[in-house]
Amino acid sequence: MYQWDLVNESSDQLRMFSYCFIVWSALFILCYDRIKLNNLSSKKQIDVFNRIVSILHGQFTFWGSLIIILSQTPYQLQEMNSSEMQFVMIVSAGYFAYDVIICTYFDLYDYWLIFHHVISLMAFGESILNKKYGHIIIFGMFITEISNLPMHLRHILGCFGLRQTKIYESIEILYFSLFIIFRGILSPVLLIRTYEDLHAPLLIKISASGLLVYSTYYIIEMVKITQRKIKSYRDRKRRNLTMYWFSQNPLLPSQKYVDSIL
Repeated sequence: MYQWDLVNESSDQLRMFSYCFIVWSALFILCYDRIKLNNLSSKKQIDVFNRIVSILHGQFTFWGSLIIILSQTPYQLQEMNSSEMQFVMIVSAGYFAYDVIICTYFDLYDYWLIFHHVISLMAFGESILNKKYGHIIIFGMFITEISNLPMHLRHILGCFGLRQTKIYESIEILYFSLFIIFRGILSPVLLIRTYEDLHAPLLIKISASGLLVYSTYYIIEMVKITQRKIKSYRDRKRRNLTMYWFSQNPLLPSQKYVDSIL
């Protein structure tokens, strides 16, 4: 059986990256070919399929990074990357490459997403090739992916016209809570930890800084949305309107705000 060396062999790293890119692409093609969502527009269907792939990647990354954090020494920044770190980063690099292509081709992207993916790919490459600072990347992946599942479920429910339902509101509260707690607290910790190491590569520092900027922007947006939701809730109470769990009450007024996080 072939023995992979993802720490020292660049050819193995490239081969694994290629395989991962193919697997993520194949999962999207499988969803596109097998799942029919006739009540959604073509673009929304593609968005949902891409988010299904993103959920799979997010769960792999979250649990993979958590296992590494709990079983290894995530704060010894000068240590060489383990093979497990290299594997998780390469799998994610393959996903980000896939996602950039899909989102660009189907016009699903926004500039924050492209910024996030490009910076992440450069940081992955820096760490994988130099075999160091994987601890920072893994810790950053744990911070970002912990809120991945409710983020995408929230968007998918919105695509099916269930924005004004209790299930949507519940998932949104979970998403906002995880995002604000983990990114709001741990992103500054990651940034400080990164800059404490004077020898940390510039790309790694840019990645940690970008995570904090990205998180701060969306936390501000979440606060604004929450304020609007509280106002809407008070209006429903005043008018004695009920929000259902799995269907939208036609008596509820439509929400006019633009949800920039979706």
